Amino acid sequence: HRPRSHNKRALHSPSSCCCSSCSSRVRGWTGEMHLTIGATEEGCDSLGARYVVYGVHLEGFLFCKVRYSQLHRWNEKLRRYFGSKCVPSFPPKSFLAQTESMAEERRLQLQSYLQKVGEDPVISVSEIFTTLLKKAQQETFKVHPQVISLEILLADRKKLLIDTHAYDSAERMLTIAAQKIELSGQFLEYIALYLVCEDTNGGYTVLKKLNAFELPYVSLWSMQNENSRIMIRKSYLDPMKDRMLLGITAGLLLLYSQAKYELERDWVKPTPNQYRKLKASQEAGKKREFLELMEEVKFYGYQHFEACICDYPEPNCPTSVRVGNNEINCCIQLPSNHIKEASFKVNRIRCWRISVQVPLQEEIGLKLSFEYQDSHDLWQWVTIYTHQAFLLGSCLKEISTDKPKLAGNHAGMQFDSVAPECKPKSWNAQSTLSKHIGAVPGKQCKQVTRKNEASVFEYIADDQL
Repeated sequence: HRPRSHNKRALHSPSSCCCSSCSSRVRGWTGEMHLTIGATEEGCDSLGARYVVYGVHLEGFLFCKVRYSQLHRWNEKLRRYFGSKCVPSFPPKSFLAQTESMAEERRLQLQSYLQKVGEDPVISVSEIFTTLLKKAQQETFKVHPQVISLEILLADRKKLLIDTHAYDSAERMLTIAAQKIELSGQFLEYIALYLVCEDTNGGYTVLKKLNAFELPYVSLWSMQNENSRIMIRKSYLDPMKDRMLLGITAGLLLLYSQAKYELERDWVKPTPNQYRKLKASQEAGKKREFLELMEEVKFYGYQHFEACICDYPEPNCPTSVRVGNNEINCCIQLPSNHIKEASFKVNRIRCWRISVQVPLQEEIGLKLSFEYQDSHDLWQWVTIYTHQAFLLGSCLKEISTDKPKLAGNHAGMQFDSVAPECKPKSWNAQSTLSKHIGAVPGKQCKQVTRKNEASVFEYIADDQL
């Protein structure tokens, strides 16, 4: 697959848009959201008529619930605003009683429509579309509109209390939080709000970066988990960007809180000598010196992921994953219980895809697969099974965007052998919902179809809807 090529029409750019009014967009939002439709449920209106409710997930988390009629109205508004040629085809109405297979086909068609809209570089960033999404989020969870005091965590778990509104967007709340810590608005691009989940041992797991248009308070409430929190963290992987924040007090404190936590949690791996210097700087209160020392530490600036499963070099290998510095670093436990470290260089990845499935439980199952060129110049697929697949995919995209063209002599994987594809026992391939595709700029990605996997990215003509 090539990125965003599943749509038959070429994705338009602002300069080629079919209308003159599409310049209205969410500030700071770069587009390409990942929308899927999970399990459906049946509803009943006041007259007793039954209808289907679709659960729309944004990057793996339930975002809103909508009916076909709501999505149809969305489509009509987008067509009036952008022009019919610029909006993907919408599944037509059906006046016949739907069988189970017909209902599933309708769900996949609606999902394909939302994915195409969400990946469109113009529509996805438009104020009209993000307003429709926000309204649906409000209506789904029916959070009372009110002024609130929201607790936001710093990366070291210290707390920041801001006065805001339940319906304020992440963009608005980030601005308020920045003002609270006296961080100038010119530096907002270097920080972001994240949804995290605290654990029992004093740590936390990063679940996702909140999109600028999302309503953090509603997203937090929708999790129905008392351990869910909103956190403010730096929004990039490249440690060199730290220097943009080091010169200001608020930026220095934000960076220090995150770096100190990563050292305490063993997310970074300093040498014994580096560790002594870091602790000495920390005890002396020399925050800038501490951060400058951290730049040389292994895994500093990487995004750390929860323990997961990898099919490389053998099936069902427990794995610890970090992403940064142009690599996916996997610390893999082999069946022999030996630990091996594998480094998958991003510039040797041709493309990646995220597959979503809905098991019998409410949680959505996720996996990320990437096509990799090994040290023998052979291409192979490697799969990581993790509920943080969308976060992992966004990290890959950031690295490949920042460094689209790299040197020709690449370091390969540390392992030479490749295990055949397998899936953990809990993965039901036939319930696969979708595949989100990404690719390293300038590389061609082969079409790969796996047996018994239901891809929704194949072309669907209008007469097949």
